[in-house]
Amino acid sequence: MHDIVTGARTVAEARAYYASEFLDARRKQPTPYMDKLHFESPDASPSDPDERILSEAQLAEAKAEGAR
Repeated sequence: MHDIVTGARTVAEARAYYASEFLDARRKQPTPYMDKLHFESPDASPSDPDERILSEAQLAEAKAEGAR
């Protein structure tokens, strides 16, 4: 997706490249795009700046409800 947003590839080119990588993964060949992310965070902080909206209690309650 990063390549599409930055204009490095069209949607069709990105789809074709991903298909090639997928086949290479099946062939046990190197797959650079599947090995790691290929862009850097725009800021120096690697942490997620988002704020948590669910508490531990809410998560535990949902888990308990799902176990019933």
